[in-house]
Amino acid sequence: MDIPYTVHARPDTGLYNAKIGIWLFLASEVMLFGGLFSAYIFLRVGADYPWPVHDLNVTLGFINTVVLIASSVTVVMAWAMLKMRKFFWYRVNMGVTVACAAVFMVNKTLEYKAKFEHYAVKLTDGTILTGHMPKDANDKFIHYQVKFENVTELELTITGAQKAVDADPVEHVLPFLQGTAPKFKFPSGTEQELNSQTFAELRASSIAAAHESLAKKKEELFDAAKKAQELADKLKAEGDSKAAFAQQVANEKRRTANIYNVVPDTKVKLVASAPLKFAATPSEIFGYSETQLTFRDGTIAAGKLADDKLTIEVDAIDARGVAVSEKSLAFDHRYLGEDWQKAFVANRDHHIAKFEKDYPTRDKSRSATLQKESLILPLDSPTAPAPGEAHGDKHGAEAHAPSGGHGEGHHHPTLVLEKKDFTFFSNFTPKLNTYYAIYFTLTGLHGLHVVAGAGVLLYFLVFDGKRLRQDPEHLANRVEVGGLFWHFVDLVWIFLFPLLYLL
Repeated sequence: MDIPYTVHARPDTGLYNAKIGIWLFLASEVMLFGGLFSAYIFLRVGADYPWPVHDLNVTLGFINTVVLIASSVTVVMAWAMLKMRKFFWYRVNMGVTVACAAVFMVNKTLEYKAKFEHYAVKLTDGTILTGHMPKDANDKFIHYQVKFENVTELELTITGAQKAVDADPVEHVLPFLQGTAPKFKFPSGTEQELNSQTFAELRASSIAAAHESLAKKKEELFDAAKKAQELADKLKAEGDSKAAFAQQVANEKRRTANIYNVVPDTKVKLVASAPLKFAATPSEIFGYSETQLTFRDGTIAAGKLADDKLTIEVDAIDARGVAVSEKSLAFDHRYLGEDWQKAFVANRDHHIAKFEKDYPTRDKSRSATLQKESLILPLDSPTAPAPGEAHGDKHGAEAHAPSGGHGEGHHHPTLVLEKKDFTFFSNFTPKLNTYYAIYFTLTGLHGLHVVAGAGVLLYFLVFDGKRLRQDPEHLANRVEVGGLFWHFVDLVWIFLFPLLYLL
């Protein structure tokens, strides 16, 4: 049985089924993105920190805008060619549309990659340093790690009852071990390798011992309840006024014995046959101190903290969150020093003077662009510029943008930050701040729509050949519906580009 109104319009609405469906679907999509855009505006208006301005790659965003607009044109051309039964040009235009979607996603992948490789470190005084992690001899980024050494034993907590955290050293400890894993002395006195099998045996024996301990504890409680009951009966027989109280005690002890079913945890120590070394990023462990490292499964490694300093190639100093910008911790003698401080002050004063000259009636404190230009200093060389060259002869955006190259030599100063001097660090992902959380949410959701829409159009092009030959009008309707969705995807980006990239 054929489904009616897939090709010809319904007499009551003047539309065929799929077109009614796509308009209803797009109405729900408008509500979704409308809510997200509104949330972004309210969060930006109420932000209590310097909102990022022009932090994204505008050039790449503009290219993607042109690509999507071009794809909207070609999808209309594909529909028109199909209506005119020019099948070759239909295929060409549809192929170009899908290719434009692929170009858009490749560009978006490159943009995301740059954000994942770019880091921001917040110092204790509010200064934010941005840059990249250094690279090793194989041109791979060296990520920040906490390093521990001289670890001789591991303390495991094997839970008797079901809990959120339970010992699993094979999964949570051994992956961070540096070098070959030695043998461990188990509680049984034997030396064995720590692996899934030996730990499973250790867990089974520990839980069995815990159940035995539970049974012994319950027996002790029942014995105490029995003695309390005997005492209550004796007092009652003697007519003692304390008999009622003694009976209450006996009943409480009996109740406690009946409900006592908590299997106790077991503390197990594994002694290593040779000192161990561990290295892990802070997000991969639970915490650490000078003398112990706690893994996510609760395992504690007793040893010595070897290194928790953060090495970063700094490409910019952001002093917008510092009360006295020229006294930023970044200019401490251990880090950038006095020369970069002078360069920062010269750059700041230059932009403030220029702003006062160009806009004498405007409030400097309310200009986000001035704050960015005067209080963020790009570091485009390993050493500070000579006096008088801090801001150079160029005063446009290109004079203050971070250098694009990274990895070909050292283009930025390399700092080794002590842990006590920084409070937080992250790459440019949702973890960093609200702006990037919104950026990844909106662009990621839009990217999923691009992939879904391109997938449908690709299906029409590659797998709907039978309908093309036998019922091209029906296929034209399907392409029109797909094109409407594609126009919506394009329209969402038309809003996203200025909202995130330009404003």
